[in-house]
Formats: sequence, C-alpha cells, structure tokens
Amino acid sequence: MGIPANALKEDELFHYASLEPGAADELARRIAAGDIDPNAGLEDLREDIRMLESQADDAEDEANLLRTYMAEASEFIRRAMSPEERQFSVNELLEKALGRLE
Repeated sequence: MGIPANALKEDELFHYASLEPGAADELARRIAAGDIDPNAGLEDLREDIRMLESQADDAEDEANLLRTYMAEASEFIRRAMSPEERQFSVNELLEKALGRLE
C-alpha cells in the first residue's frame, strides 16, 4: 500500500518523492500546476549557507588564535627549561605560559 500522495504537504512531498513513485508523481503534478514553487526556499538556504560560512570563518579565526597562544606558551616553557635563560625566573616564565593557556 502506497502513501496517499495527494494528502501530503509540500515538505512531505519533497521528502517522499525519492522514496515513493506516487509522491514523485504528485510533486511533479503540483509543480506543473504552479501549486508549488521549487525555488521558494532557495533564499532561506542561501542565508543559511552565508551564516554557516561566517561561523566557519569565526571558528577558524579562534583556532588560529589558540594555536598562537599554544606556540607562545610552548616558547615560555622552553625558556623556563633552558639553563641560559636569565631574564625571567622559571616561575615567571611558567606563569606567562599558564596565562597563555588559560
């Protein structure tokens, strides 16, 4: 027994069209009749893409900043372990490293 395609809502038709031939036929009929505009949600999708791209850029910026802080913390730790370091005490260098990691 198939899905009663003529009773499906628009979003349901789009979902079931690839699964149920009757739904695909009903979707095609409604598009041909002008009852459904297949491009209606296109601008919403474009806005979603822009938002996701912005979030990805923000996440990349944050990751780059964290990498910079980790590199600086590593350098402070290397300096703390170096016997040649005379400018700062081991505790001062470790405090600087900890500050970068927090």
